[in-house]
Amino acid sequence: MSKVNRFEVFDGIISWLLGIFLVISAIPHLGNPYFFLGSVYAYQMIWPIIGQFVVMVLPILQLILAVCLIGRFFIDAVNFLALGCFLVFATVQTSAAVRGLDISCGCFGPDHETMVGWFSLSLVYGLLMLSLIRNTICLFSQPSVPCRKIERQS
Repeated sequence: MSKVNRFEVFDGIISWLLGIFLVISAIPHLGNPYFFLGSVYAYQMIWPIIGQFVVMVLPILQLILAVCLIGRFFIDAVNFLALGCFLVFATVQTSAAVRGLDISCGCFGPDHETMVGWFSLSLVYGLLMLSLIRNTICLFSQPSVPCRKIERQS
C-alpha cells in the first residue's frame, strides 16, 4: 500500500469517526430540543437567549459538518469548523468539571445520561485530538495528499 493510500484510509477513518459522533449527537437534540435546552442551561455559562440560539443552530451545524466530513465536501472549512466545535465542547465540559457541576453532559440526548466526568471528558478530548490531527495533516500536507484536491489541467 503506498503512502497516499495509507493516508486516504487513515483520513477516511478519522472523517467517518468524527462524522458519526456528530450525527449521534445531533439526532437526539433535534428530536428533543427541550431536553437539549435544559442541558445547555445546566452548564450555567451563557444567557438564556444565547442558549436558545445554540439549541436551534448547533444540531443543524453538527449534521452539516457530519455530511461534509463523511462526503469529503469543503474540506478546509469543515476541518476548521469541526475543530472549533470540538474545542468548544471540550472547554464547556472542562469548565463544568472544574466547577464541580453534577450534570449530564447532554451529548447524546435523554436516553444516555452520561454525567460530565472522566468518560465524557475522555470522549470529547479524544474527538478533539482526532480533529486536531486531521487539521494538522491537511494544513501541512503536500498538494498531492487528498486533503487538498487540485484540479489537473489537461
